Amino acid sequence: MFDNIFKPINLGNTALANRVCFLAHRTNFAHQHRLTSRHTAYYRRRAEGGCGLIIVGEICVHPNDRPWVSVINGLSAHAIHDYKMLTDAIHEFECKVFASLSHHGFQSSGAITRHAVWGPSPVADVVFGETCKSMEVEDIVSIVEGFSKAAVMAREGGFDGVEIDMGPESLLRQFLSPLSNFREDDYGGTLDNRMRFPMAVINKARVDVGDDFTIGINLCADEKFWGGITPEESSEVAKRLEEQGKVDFFHVSVGTYYNLYYVHPSMHIQLGIALEAAERIKQVVNVPVIVGQGIGFPKMADEVVSNGQADAVGIVRPLICDPDAPRKAREGRIADIRPCVRDNKGCVGRVNRIKPLSCIQNPEVGCEGSPFLIDPHRERTKRTVILSPLKRKSVLVVGGGPAGLEAAWVACKRGHQVKLYERNTIVGGQVNLVVKCSGRSSMGKIVVYQRRALEALGVPIITGTEVTLQLILRENPDTVIIATGSRPKLRPVEGIYEPPWVLNVRDVLENPSAVGNKVLFVDENGGHRATGTAELLADLGKKVTMVTNELFIGVDLAPVGDLYLIRQRLLQKGVEFLTDIAVERIEGTRVEGRNLYSYEKVTFEGYSTVVLDMGDEANDELYLQLKGQVNELYRVGDCVAPRGIDMAILEGRKVGGAI
Repeated sequence: MFDNIFKPINLGNTALANRVCFLAHRTNFAHQHRLTSRHTAYYRRRAEGGCGLIIVGEICVHPNDRPWVSVINGLSAHAIHDYKMLTDAIHEFECKVFASLSHHGFQSSGAITRHAVWGPSPVADVVFGETCKSMEVEDIVSIVEGFSKAAVMAREGGFDGVEIDMGPESLLRQFLSPLSNFREDDYGGTLDNRMRFPMAVINKARVDVGDDFTIGINLCADEKFWGGITPEESSEVAKRLEEQGKVDFFHVSVGTYYNLYYVHPSMHIQLGIALEAAERIKQVVNVPVIVGQGIGFPKMADEVVSNGQADAVGIVRPLICDPDAPRKAREGRIADIRPCVRDNKGCVGRVNRIKPLSCIQNPEVGCEGSPFLIDPHRERTKRTVILSPLKRKSVLVVGGGPAGLEAAWVACKRGHQVKLYERNTIVGGQVNLVVKCSGRSSMGKIVVYQRRALEALGVPIITGTEVTLQLILRENPDTVIIATGSRPKLRPVEGIYEPPWVLNVRDVLENPSAVGNKVLFVDENGGHRATGTAELLADLGKKVTMVTNELFIGVDLAPVGDLYLIRQRLLQKGVEFLTDIAVERIEGTRVEGRNLYSYEKVTFEGYSTVVLDMGDEANDELYLQLKGQVNELYRVGDCVAPRGIDMAILEGRKVGGAI
């Protein structure tokens, strides 16, 4: 099945068993700028899952480049030793491995290096605002040497090839781009001059590693910003690079530092945003072309190859979420693939907050063998045996949200006899409301997968039943897991207010028709729940004003890459933003607040409905009643403390594996 992506292909002298490529990305697993056993376990697990190529990123080629603390020093005295540990582990399987070599230019951080960052011209990165030093010729020469030396060390360390980074976050792209290169010397102006530095990097690396070692390019083929690299110009760049006979493949990417939401596209960006650019590059070169950045797997990926839009597909987040996705696709077990929903919270959001990579659905990511992990293919450096529990227990799970579903699945997988109760007529918990928010329907795939996993194991799911202390005592299980979730705070501020004039966000999602035409939306959430609900109301023709005590609406969406797009959509739909205001009292639809900085009082009147997203509280009454009444009692998810789906699934996995 999906024969196109599982055909072999050669990238230079490297023969790949299939065309599924795990592209370079940030993990934050490095320690003291070295690869770690965590890297080895992580990448080995994806090789075991069936991809044909792994490209390892985060490898810097110059001491001047430290965009974040946990990068890998590609010139370290320990690099070759560390590389061999990694490459040997990957080569246990039918999988090849390349090193992605990079310099981030003015997207690096002088706060880490304690030196000025380097770039083609003295401009400031729009994200970090750090004006760079315009590189001198000797600086350029030193980086050419750095790329070459790092490539040689990669070869000695067992890598099958290297990828030279000229993508959205690279110095070499900054030299190619009219957006950032204003030089008037031999390295700026004409395309020939702007290509001089990247060409020197490739030529020097090719000479030093030899003709039999694979070298490819991650080429930013469209910056998607006015004045930047265009598809027409990047096609000419690709042609000239290939004409030198020193490039074995192109990995086509799009985006720039002005629109990083294209680099790791969330569910709010259409799939396949780099396809058009990749197809254009493929038409002008003869070497293989890889395309990534939001390729649906496996159906869309197979169609991309079948249609000739690219020769291979690059995926990252789908393999973070389910490392066995290639193997399952090859076996035709599509429904068994855990679907990446491109929420970005556990992957992009964590690494942007300087935390180790994870996944909201797969908390085993980056773990080498924590005791709660029950997957026999879990991430680790060596295969281990998963022991069955000492005693097979009867387990009763109360609550069919993500936490309860995960706990039930893991406990059953461990060998226990499990039964799950849900008071609503369907399982899913708050996810059933989240999917009603504009642009958030993909989240429903999480629950579909969890429910199917339970059904496949034959776990009884009893819906439409309110579980009481008496019911549990009557069933007398060995273990009870409470996953009853949370609810909006009933009275988050002082005053006299009640429905239908004042509603919480859950009321709105359950019954949007109850909302009047002029809405004051109080947002102390800062995330998708608030912005998605406000957008839903705007789509229904409501006039919405959002008030927050934060510096801006959607403050928590910046790390996941959704801040710009969501604010753009809301503003284009007429939603108004008021910031820095703390709501203190509500009387009917009259809302009183205070500016956090000027302390000036603010009053809002004349609204038909006030919508509150002002915090949740744990629904923990049943848990507290059961304390001391049952043999073994746990609680997981929001009924411990209201947080997010990532912690709900993590805690469900932990408790299910600990019984």
